[in-house]
Amino acid sequence: MTSTVLKKDPEADPPREPGADEDGEGSSRLDRRADAMVTALRGWLTDRRIARLVELLALIPPIAIVLEVSRSGKLQWLDYWYVLIRLTHPDGSFHLGGIFTPQNEHPLVIPSLLYWADAKLADGDNRVLGYAVVVIAAATVLLMRAALPKTLPPVARAGLVVGASALVFSLQGLHMFVRSMSGSAWLTANLFVVAALLLAARRKWPAAWAVGFLATASYGTAFALWPALALFAALHKERWRTRLIPLGIGGVLIGIWYILKPHVWVGGAPANDIGSLLFTFLTVVGKMWTADNAGWAVTAGALMLVLYAVLTTNKTARDPSLRFWWALATYGILACGMIATARVDFGVNFGLTSRYSSLAVIVSIPLLVLLSAVLYKGVRRNAQKIAIVVVAIGVVGFTLGLPTAALLRNEIKAHPLEAIAMAAGYGDALGPVLPTEASLQPDLDVLAHYPRNGTFSLGCGGPELGSTIDLADASELPPPGTRSPKSPTGRIEAVEPAGEADLITGWATGGLGEGVDQVRCTVVVDGDGKIVGAGVSHLTRPDVTAKLWDLPPDVGFRAIGPVTDETRIVVIFESGAMRWLPAQVSDTEDE
Repeated sequence: MTSTVLKKDPEADPPREPGADEDGEGSSRLDRRADAMVTALRGWLTDRRIARLVELLALIPPIAIVLEVSRSGKLQWLDYWYVLIRLTHPDGSFHLGGIFTPQNEHPLVIPSLLYWADAKLADGDNRVLGYAVVVIAAATVLLMRAALPKTLPPVARAGLVVGASALVFSLQGLHMFVRSMSGSAWLTANLFVVAALLLAARRKWPAAWAVGFLATASYGTAFALWPALALFAALHKERWRTRLIPLGIGGVLIGIWYILKPHVWVGGAPANDIGSLLFTFLTVVGKMWTADNAGWAVTAGALMLVLYAVLTTNKTARDPSLRFWWALATYGILACGMIATARVDFGVNFGLTSRYSSLAVIVSIPLLVLLSAVLYKGVRRNAQKIAIVVVAIGVVGFTLGLPTAALLRNEIKAHPLEAIAMAAGYGDALGPVLPTEASLQPDLDVLAHYPRNGTFSLGCGGPELGSTIDLADASELPPPGTRSPKSPTGRIEAVEPAGEADLITGWATGGLGEGVDQVRCTVVVDGDGKIVGAGVSHLTRPDVTAKLWDLPPDVGFRAIGPVTDETRIVVIFESGAMRWLPAQVSDTEDE
């Protein structure tokens, strides 16, 4: 057999010319350079460095909340005013005894001191105290970070830090920050609770009890800390004395609280059945995992408790390094039970209240830590997956609070009406959202406290309470004549007598289209043209925009002032133009 060797034709496949960046071995050099860069990047991206990059994500939720606080307004809310009265002597000095009176059944010693500091140093600015609450919440996250088990790799721990930050700063609990008087109590108590349990984890029992006392002095939910400390001592197999002392301290503090608290019924119609109690309890536990559905909160709360029960049978979950998280979960669950017991009479949906999410967070975070530890122990090399899942859960918990945040933002828009009432001396017209004018106004004046310290403004670009405007320069604002009003129009919908002043509800707009002269503010003017009251404009009114097409959503206003036959509601536009409406309900029929 013979074989034939075919000679390759050099013209058929000429050799490839080297590229501009190649010189014979250029391609292999580029490959080696790329491999070297990848190797160097892998060497730099150690687990610890990746973890640090992941942990930077934990800054996003508090930054988002800081922006919310900056838009929350200067005026304080509700309980702050009642506490301020108790803290202030007639000469404006501090009344120490006032800090020991419970507010709405809760001890409020530490928050009262924060209120007083805010009143003296920042004119009682709600935003300044809100920023302090953000710092308190951030410190809580840092303490939780210090308690994470070292058995988890850095990336998994970093994911848990991000998840914890997202839940602590969730929009579900926005109430705590934009109404800083509330967060000063709830979140301060939680901070001291976490600190006390962290000290207990290191077996520094006297220090843990001292910090626990501060927690109890911050809010009533911290009564649940003392059983948790006793459980912690039992898990550590401490002497019986160390196990019983927390229960003794807690019992004494509860006795003192019971003597001091006012015996006033604060609930609704009594609900004395176990079903209502269980429903409210599970709603509070599962609050983080629903937008506004109590039934889903109950389901989520029950599922969380089932998971805790299952974890008690798992050897990894019972590891000594995780005892802190069991104690924290115990505190959270007991505190939720306390809230349910005290507030079961307020209605089936009351457990969805925004401020209760701070306890739902305390129940949720330990569960995430325990599950992460069990999953990592059971299936190795899952650190990155655990981190991704935990961060995703945190994002869900943060985002589900959007409906709650929307309601709070609308309340914030209407809140300056209280400042107008206080500045004008009509506080009694708003009912119990403010203390009586006779009790509050003297303290505000002696403390030079906003809004009675000269810094208050209607935001009208000139006209203020007590100034005079010439009604001859204003024209009447006509009622809407079409379904798409293209020119200025408005309507008074309600005038409610409230003693020394009236509450006026209506809406006004400059019309449709870009560049239209829109509403700046609303004032109440007497027959002489004197501004005797004012209102809050740019309130969302979907009922109006549903009937009148293409109007902007924020056409509503609500004003306060004394109404007579000569009173006019004057709408001031951005250009300075003024139009008025009579202070009486307009014809509501479509024209």
